[in-house]
Amino acid sequence: MMTNEIVDYPTMSGPAIYRIRVRGLLDADLSERLEGMRIENLARDDGKAESVLEGRILDQAALAGVLNKLYELHLPVMAVDCLGGSDGE
Repeated sequence: MMTNEIVDYPTMSGPAIYRIRVRGLLDADLSERLEGMRIENLARDDGKAESVLEGRILDQAALAGVLNKLYELHLPVMAVDCLGGSDGE
C-alpha cells in the first residue's frame, strides 16, 4: 500500500522515493524504462484510466529522464510527489 507521508527533502544529486500519477494506462513492462518504478493502474469512478508509479530514483537527472519518457508516451502528468530522501536507507 502506498503512503502519503512526506519524510525528507531530496537533493539534486541524491536518491529519493517518488510517486508520479499520470492520466492513462502504463504497461508493467515499461517499468525498466522508467527507472524500475513500480506501476499500478487504477480505474477511476469517472471511467478514466490513471497510473501511479512509485519507487526510488537515483537523482534529479534520473527523475527528469522519467518525466521525459512519460512525455514521449503522451501521458499527462497529474502529480509528482517526493516521499522522502533515501540517503538513510
